[in-house]
Amino acid sequence: MKKLLSLFSSFLIAANLCSAQYKNLLNFNGTNGEYPMSGSLISVGGVLYGMTSQGGANSDGLIFKIDTNGTGYKDLLDFNRTNGLAPQGSLTLAGGILYGMTQSGGANNQGLIFRIDTNGTGYKDILDFKGANGAFPSGGTLTLAGGVLYGMTFSGGIHSDGNVFKIDTNGAGYKDLLDFNGTNGLYPYASLTLSGEALYGMTSQGGANNDGVIFKIDTNGFGYKDLLDFNVTNGTSPRGSLTIAGSLLYGMTYGGGAINRGVIFKIDTNGTGYKDVMDFNGPNGQDPGGSLTLSGGVLYGMTGIGGAHNDGVIFKLDTNGTGYKDLLDFNVTNGNQPLDDLTLTGGVIYGTTYYGGTKNDGVIFSLRDTTYITGISQISNNDNQYAIYPNPFTQNLKIVMDTEEVAIVTLYNLLNEVMGKYTLQKGNNDINTSALPPGLYLLQIKTSKEVLSKKLIKVE
Repeated sequence: MKKLLSLFSSFLIAANLCSAQYKNLLNFNGTNGEYPMSGSLISVGGVLYGMTSQGGANSDGLIFKIDTNGTGYKDLLDFNRTNGLAPQGSLTLAGGILYGMTQSGGANNQGLIFRIDTNGTGYKDILDFKGANGAFPSGGTLTLAGGVLYGMTFSGGIHSDGNVFKIDTNGAGYKDLLDFNGTNGLYPYASLTLSGEALYGMTSQGGANNDGVIFKIDTNGFGYKDLLDFNVTNGTSPRGSLTIAGSLLYGMTYGGGAINRGVIFKIDTNGTGYKDVMDFNGPNGQDPGGSLTLSGGVLYGMTGIGGAHNDGVIFKLDTNGTGYKDLLDFNVTNGNQPLDDLTLTGGVIYGTTYYGGTKNDGVIFSLRDTTYITGISQISNNDNQYAIYPNPFTQNLKIVMDTEEVAIVTLYNLLNEVMGKYTLQKGNNDINTSALPPGLYLLQIKTSKEVLSKKLIKVE
């Protein structure tokens, strides 16, 4: 035990000296894509899937995959205007099929929804936007639940101010759930966040002050509620999506705040309790165009500009507004002007930048947050509902739950491999860990309401 803790202490010292390890996985060069924007990579079994807004065989954008170590790049589909043009947002995966949207192209040149198999075959245009049913989805990602896709378009709908829609994955059952009209929001950029039967989202403009709104609407199209009107002081022009944890929503605005360079905020899902968690000021980042990624009690994100070289930053911040850390300053060579969201898997961050790299066409990168790997932290939300001990542990781990929620508990090693998965209920739960080798582990507790984590050490 002393030997392991000594090694762990040494690792902590090294982590403090260098808290993030950057790796350039790919330089876009036009042929293999260029200018990825307004989405995130999706990670599945050591493979990343994504899109670029331009580049490829027809310079109209493409869908690609690449291994998380930077090898195995493959162009899965080249857009050609007929099958879509200028894809934005992220891909959505379900059962070996990728779903996505293009900002324009298709039958009416107003964008479309498509599906394609992960091996690049089976492409199908499942809906062409045509104004009345939406137009020009800009930066949005489809949200999937029970065979239904939910999304937004930037313009189109009855008032040409954008809309919220749903459609079955087979292309049937399209329904316009909400038409924006300025008063209830205007020009949504990003995606919807689903919790139960409620969809949460933001618009970049509209509302009481024309600075954008946070809203909720039921999945059946009823129950619209304006949760917050931005007003510059509390933020303006949000371009990303909301991130949910329990009854709290986290997000960013492109501008506004103390010096009008953007804010990080949180708000209760009922619209109360708004709090400006942090104001961007230039050196710590500026003009965030994406969304936040949540892991435990830590938020990760990027800003389009700002930082040491004014080329954007990757940052982390505790959900209570403390512990801000600049993990990386972009400098053109390693990327420039990130417009996308981050993907976090086991302490490794994956992302893209719009510009930068060897050809200034953007890059795919990974960044290992060593403080994420080595820190020993407690569950940061609802601590009184879970007791996990001992830590360090040897043969057995005890988890006492004071909640009626059924929990799925998963143990991961440092390679993000699943080392054990258990279904636990209220009361005392014993987990036999005798088969696990000594080392560092991440324990994840997932219920229908939240996902929490705790870092553990096993000793001999």
